[in-house]
Amino acid sequence: MSLSFFEAVVLDALVRGGAQEAFILSDVLGVKAALGEQGARRVGKEYHVEPVSVMNGVFHPKVSAFVGDEDCHLLVGSGNLTFGGWGGNFEVVEHLHSALAPDAIEDAANFFVRIAESDRLRHTAASRCSNIANDLRTSIQGKPRNGNIRLFHSLDGAISDRLIQAADDLGGARRLAIASPFWDSGAAVDDLCRRLGLSRVLVHAHPGGSVEGRDGSNWPVAPSVTVTPVELDDLAEKKPRRLHAKVFEILCRRGRLVVSGSPNASGAALGANGNVEACIVRIQRETLTGWSYEASERPELVVAAEDEDEEEESTVGVLTATLDGDRIEGQVLIPVMTGKIAAFQLSESGAKRLGQAEVNEAGRFALRTPGLEAESWSGGGRLVLRVEDADGRQAEGFVAVSAFAEISRRAGPMAARLMALLSGGEMPDDVRYIMEWFHDDPSRLLGAARLRVGGGSDDEAAEGRDDRRTIDVDTLTVDFASRSLHGPVAEGGAGAGWQRFLDHVMSAFRAKRGPFRQGALVESDDDDDDRAHAPVDPSTDPAIPRLISAFERLFELLLSPDNAARHALTAFDLTCYMCERLKPGADTAARWLDHLLTPLVSGKWPAERTEDIAAAIVLAAGVKTDASRIRTARGRLLRLGYDLAGPRPSFEEVRRLAEALQSSADFDALWRQIGSVRTLAEQVRAYLAAFEARRPGPGYEDLKQFAREDWSALEKAITQPAERQRVHIVEMWVDSCPDHSISLSVGDQNDLRSAGMARTRSCCNRILINKSV
Repeated sequence: MSLSFFEAVVLDALVRGGAQEAFILSDVLGVKAALGEQGARRVGKEYHVEPVSVMNGVFHPKVSAFVGDEDCHLLVGSGNLTFGGWGGNFEVVEHLHSALAPDAIEDAANFFVRIAESDRLRHTAASRCSNIANDLRTSIQGKPRNGNIRLFHSLDGAISDRLIQAADDLGGARRLAIASPFWDSGAAVDDLCRRLGLSRVLVHAHPGGSVEGRDGSNWPVAPSVTVTPVELDDLAEKKPRRLHAKVFEILCRRGRLVVSGSPNASGAALGANGNVEACIVRIQRETLTGWSYEASERPELVVAAEDEDEEEESTVGVLTATLDGDRIEGQVLIPVMTGKIAAFQLSESGAKRLGQAEVNEAGRFALRTPGLEAESWSGGGRLVLRVEDADGRQAEGFVAVSAFAEISRRAGPMAARLMALLSGGEMPDDVRYIMEWFHDDPSRLLGAARLRVGGGSDDEAAEGRDDRRTIDVDTLTVDFASRSLHGPVAEGGAGAGWQRFLDHVMSAFRAKRGPFRQGALVESDDDDDDRAHAPVDPSTDPAIPRLISAFERLFELLLSPDNAARHALTAFDLTCYMCERLKPGADTAARWLDHLLTPLVSGKWPAERTEDIAAAIVLAAGVKTDASRIRTARGRLLRLGYDLAGPRPSFEEVRRLAEALQSSADFDALWRQIGSVRTLAEQVRAYLAAFEARRPGPGYEDLKQFAREDWSALEKAITQPAERQRVHIVEMWVDSCPDHSISLSVGDQNDLRSAGMARTRSCCNRILINKSV
């Protein structure tokens, strides 16, 4: 098995064709070989590889099932999942469709059931195999059967037994012809001929030679029956490749059998309790002529040499593992391990210890790995796990990230762009499409199931269920999910992986990455050519205005009255990202920030983000420093609950925004000003204290300017009882005169709400003071 080939050729074709999932079953030896391929980067995420260990044999079938909603295609052949197997070698493959070969599809379904249930096999893919079997059976419902095309496999017994029975049903054999790259001593062909009642076999001598193997020979070594070398006309090529095809023809008295697939002409392949094999058998009744051929010469005998490294390689076994959140669950398939093991993550830079675990009698283990899933998304590569026991025995295997199937299903074509963002390789168009994707469905920003459209049932209402509930993305963690969300979005259920993934996406927007860089422009051998690393030029790159437009549409949506309470902090993080990656003008950054501050101050956010919001408030005050902006900044900080007596908030987490604003303000001096000034609301409260004490006091000096028309009356009302009648104190904001119920003007309503003071100009002309300001 070559996963580099699979990723470069097969997987890309599957993705372009809209496939939702790719799953590979492979013998443990194939997995061991693939572990050494550093070019295989997408395993465990975009597709899953499951190793299979076979008692007394190898897992050798070559079967591909491409399953759709209503039909399927089945490939059964001789080629391995390698460059050679899919084009370099001479191979034979049967391409079957559910409408034309329903019997073979049914046999294939039974084969996957047997893979799931067989005691001879060790793997963790039983449920997947059962699901594949169900899908195959669904594809042939209602299709007529004729029994002409069948799939034989070795998990139900010896393939040779099935072939003998099929030949007997056609009146018995008259001739046997075989093309195979690998043979045993001749015992298998002797047994097959004896049971068919034949004393001679035609064997194809391929002009291009045979693929070299690790076992057996390229020709039967010492058969008892007569072996006649021939060249089969149907296997002729102008430029012969090396033979890896395995085909058999049994010409019978009332028809013939044509067999192709994975079994070589060996006892391990054709007999019982050996390799796991699969082949297609075409049963052609009343066909009395067989393959044509020409006489040939026996090739030079080549017997596979013993592998000198086999003993050394056997010390490293194979495991299978799945990462779900912060937990790896796995099973050691070979060698047998029990007791304590040490676990390591393998990468190009070496082995990193993950911790210890306990392996039970079945070879299963579990290990907590905090942060590994997040690392797997951002790293963009595969995860490989090694375990080692106290005796030095080791096993290695790929780790499948369980959330990826759900992510691929939910994100569809957007998954590749989201992965680019997580790995730090995104370009402006990637971000534009992501922001448009969020704009199309803002519930994606919540990391939960989509908001339901329409009403619920009466039963749901009676139970108090509310599927429209929303949660701010910044509070959305695995711990929150496990304690707060219900049903399909709870930890460990459907949706949990999607939650975590979107949490990583939002974390990627908060990561510091610098400005966008140009992609590679031309191939160059000049080490000093840094054009590929130059920052993107917003004035010439057409992707930049498209990105800004998409961002501003999303920005306005997130800060709309219906969404701001949930999404303002997300809009803030996206703004910081845009400021860092695009370096917009200071005016643009200031406009974005000004739009953000009111909903940020009004919302309820995680305590750890309070300092970031406070820093943004101070930055806004420094854009254009004047008394009004300083008082406004102080008021926002007070509503935020930030300690004004402490040190200035750190700009570390908002550095990207600070750089975009290009402010020259002395922020330490500005912070001292914010600490010393008093807002109008604070001054109103100071005035009320003096009013209730009936003597003048400090702290409301600016009211004289703000309430210029009413200041004389307000000042006298503190000490003169007659003037106190002109002042009416209300416990909370009102929109009309408390005595006459006549509406205040819009301006007076706003003054009463924001500054805590207004006048009832439409009726009694009294001064209202809002005590709750």
